[in-house]
Amino acid sequence: MELQKDALDRHIPISDLLRKALLVAKKLNIFEFEQWVSNELNGYENPEDIPPYRHVIGTPKYFNPYNGWQPIVFEDTGMAEGLSKRPSGQGIAEIESLLANATGQSGPLRMPFPTDIQTYIARALGIPIQSALIIPSTALVRITDAVRTIILNWSIKLESDGILGEGLSFTVKERQVAEKTSYNINNFYGSVQNPQIQQQTTESSQVMNVQQADLPAIRTFLVSLQSQIEELRLSHESRRELDSDIATALAQVESPKPKHGIIRESLSSIRRILEGAGGGLAAKLLMACGRLLMG
Repeated sequence: MELQKDALDRHIPISDLLRKALLVAKKLNIFEFEQWVSNELNGYENPEDIPPYRHVIGTPKYFNPYNGWQPIVFEDTGMAEGLSKRPSGQGIAEIESLLANATGQSGPLRMPFPTDIQTYIARALGIPIQSALIIPSTALVRITDAVRTIILNWSIKLESDGILGEGLSFTVKERQVAEKTSYNINNFYGSVQNPQIQQQTTESSQVMNVQQADLPAIRTFLVSLQSQIEELRLSHESRRELDSDIATALAQVESPKPKHGIIRESLSSIRRILEGAGGGLAAKLLMACGRLLMG
C-alpha cells in the first residue's frame, strides 16, 4: 500500500503524509480518521480533543533580565506537576517548522503560559515576571513520531482488511469493507495513564499514592469543584464525565470502608479533564487535584 511505504520513509514530511492519509480517509468515508487528520493538519481548536501523545513535559521557568530563564522552585509538588505538563495543539506544519529552526541549536523550546496563569504565578512568587514551560525539542519529535506511527498502524490495518488502494484508487468492495469496519484512533497509539513527572533529577522516583489520603481534604476539593463546574465551560461529554467522577469519588469518601483505588482513579480522571479545560480556574483546580494525588 502506497500510504504504508510513505509512512516508513523518514524523508517524507509528516504534513505531506497526513495529506495523503486525508485523501485515503475521504475516499473510504472513514470520518473518525478524517477528523483526526484534519486536527493534526490544522491544529486542535478544542483543548479537550488533544490526544495524550501531544501532552509535553518540561520545566516551568521565569525570565530573569540579568540571568535569563531560571527554574521556578516549587515547595508544592502538586503545583509543580500541574504546571510541568501542557497539551500542544499546534498544527503539524508549525511543529515541523519549530523543529527545523531548532536544528543545530542546543537551546530548548519555550511554551508561554496563558496570561491568566502567568498572572497567577507572578502573584504567587510576589514579583512581576514572565513565565513559560521550557521543553526539549525531543518533546516535539515524539509528537511527529507518534503521528507517523499512527498512520503506519492504520495502513497496516487497512491492508489486513484487504483494502490495498492501488494508486490510491479503491474498489467498491474495499469501500464497503471500510464502511463496515471501526477504525478507532485510540487503537493506533498507546494510552497514557497517570504519567509521573520528574524535574531536573537523574536518579529519582515518584509514587502516586492515596492509600493514606486525607479524605476530608478530598471531600472539600470535590465539593468545591462541584460548585465551580459551570465556570470551566466544558463540553457536554466532558461535563458528564466530570460529574460522574465527582459522584464516584464522593461516594467512596463518605463510605464506611472507602476504596482508595477507586478514589485514585476518579481523581486521575478529574485531573485529565482539567488538563484539557484551560484557563486560570482550571489551573488552580488542577494544582489542588495534583496535591491530593501526591499525598
